[in-house]
Amino acid sequence: MLAGAPNAGKSTLLNRISGGSLSIVSPKPQTTRQNLIAIKNSPGSQLALVDTPGYLDPRYKLQETMLSSIRRALHEEADVVCFVAEPNPPGKTERALAGLVAQLGVPAVLAINKIDSVSRVRAEAARIEYGKLLPGCASIHMISAARGTGVEALTAALSRLLPEHEPYFPEGQWTDKWERFFAAEFVREQLLCLYEKEIPYACAAQTETFQENHGGEGYVRVVIHVERETQKPIIIGKGGGAIKKVREGAQKRLEEFLGRKLRLELFVKVSPGWRSDTAMIKEFGYHEG
Repeated sequence: MLAGAPNAGKSTLLNRISGGSLSIVSPKPQTTRQNLIAIKNSPGSQLALVDTPGYLDPRYKLQETMLSSIRRALHEEADVVCFVAEPNPPGKTERALAGLVAQLGVPAVLAINKIDSVSRVRAEAARIEYGKLLPGCASIHMISAARGTGVEALTAALSRLLPEHEPYFPEGQWTDKWERFFAAEFVREQLLCLYEKEIPYACAAQTETFQENHGGEGYVRVVIHVERETQKPIIIGKGGGAIKKVREGAQKRLEEFLGRKLRLELFVKVSPGWRSDTAMIKEFGYHEG
């Protein structure tokens, strides 16, 4: 599994290794909200990569759910842990996560990501500091997930550490998620890219309808939930211009992902305080460990 602080580049790394754009990415931290598995089949091996939310100190119920999903993956799903870190000195969050990883009793690999964004001296300093946090790690890799630098060697190292086992997934399967999940995620990806400050974090995207029309145009309806009435007109924008950009971007992304045409409709609904409401969190698809 991939573990790291928010914005360390775990989702970009998962996409790079899997050879596609399964996990949504944005410049903002806390883009990933729940675990996602990407499956990479190679001759003689199957690598099931678990992308997890960024490890954080939770401030509300949704973030508690995100933290719970990380802990579940660490304790129940991890045969090998890939600790992904930015080339900066480790902070409180990174130290806490490293402590959890060190206690697991499974092999760990350290990946210092985004080395293309800093000097060699700074990257090397980060490698030394993180090496001290995880002294028992099997190997350390200096990578750029965005450019692909060092990713092939990292993937090979992870594969070598896998235990012998029959494949967990049939050949040809790429992920553990259904198409409905990706429809909602691609809408949320646009919200993260197009809106600022608290707005994208106050939004949940829920796929209500996913209709296939073989040989024709499919139909998908996604509801965007916001927490306050004042957030709804911001999402919609003047004359509906803002939400039109969200719809167009998400529809293009979904069509490319599925390889077929569809019609996407978006609706905005006020669901007061949903991020702190256990029932709504579960209804919107976020599950605790």
